[in-house]
Amino acid sequence: MNNISVLTDFEALTNTINFKKLPSPPGLESYTIYAGGNFIFISNAKNRTIRFSLANFSTNDITNDGIQDWIDRIHKLYPSF
Repeated sequence: MNNISVLTDFEALTNTINFKKLPSPPGLESYTIYAGGNFIFISNAKNRTIRFSLANFSTNDITNDGIQDWIDRIHKLYPSF
């Protein structure tokens, strides 16, 4: 995970930029996951969104285990997320 940012205006961005919504893994339905450009966006139920980039990013490489790992890492950095 690189270039980690917390966004508070993500809903406004989704109205102007085309993002690909990814399915939430079982047990993580309270999170919404989007991919756009070179970034992954993970939003929680509190309307907080974390944006980060990945090396050699391809949406085909995204797995449920990968998403779980990202959310675990986000919680270590931002426990209230």
